[in-house]
Amino acid sequence: MIITITNNKGGVGKSTTAQTLAIGLAQRGYKVLLIDLDPQCSTSNTFKVDTQPNNIYQVLKGNCSITDAIYTNNYIDLISSSLELINADDEFKKGAYQYKMHKLIKEQLDLIKDRYNYIIIDTPPNLSLLTTNAIYSSDAVLIPMIADIYSINGLKVIYQQIADIKEGTDNKDVYIMGLLLTHYKAQTLLNQSLKDTLQEISEQIHTKVYKNVIRDSVIFSDSQASNNVCLLKYPNHNATADYLGFIDEFIKDTKKSL
Repeated sequence: MIITITNNKGGVGKSTTAQTLAIGLAQRGYKVLLIDLDPQCSTSNTFKVDTQPNNIYQVLKGNCSITDAIYTNNYIDLISSSLELINADDEFKKGAYQYKMHKLIKEQLDLIKDRYNYIIIDTPPNLSLLTTNAIYSSDAVLIPMIADIYSINGLKVIYQQIADIKEGTDNKDVYIMGLLLTHYKAQTLLNQSLKDTLQEISEQIHTKVYKNVIRDSVIFSDSQASNNVCLLKYPNHNATADYLGFIDEFIKDTKKSL
């Protein structure tokens, strides 16, 4: 199953969620590929593959095969990102690319997807060509978000983008599998109120809010600063337990598709 993790707003725990979900699934015995499509290379830095000469940019350019870009560590397979992806919107809308620009990722994943139980794609924090490619190639979309009005307003934009992809391409089945609340502060009335609002919106767009919310914690910024995944560095922390609960929900939702 191919899952795109996206949000057009930064600072919502998108890369942290992608990394933690990938490791958590691998720890449960699933074969996982994690792809970093974000030019910021946060996930690539975390797993120390940011200097790999064969990366997703080189794959899309046709300079190497996708199998040659796969790096394996003790838990998962990875394909790293590249700073050169920052110009992807301009570069891949020209020449021969323009006739298949929304299929660039899918054509590559079709070659290897049968090797994995899950392929997780970490995307840029914007609605770029890369994000559109990821969604088009996916079975489902997972949206990490914080309980604030900007995230809620941005959700409507993401929902419309997915609707446009379903209408304008041959992927009619991609859907929003769920909304994951991150950096959650249960003690604040605003967070609680917006959580209720988000629940109402999720029903309108035919998805759900995961029961497990990820509480706000310093372990996430600390893990990022030390290029670690919180699940590995702080396996017994309460905030890590939140992610473990979410992963259990995720597996329950997706195991019928495996």
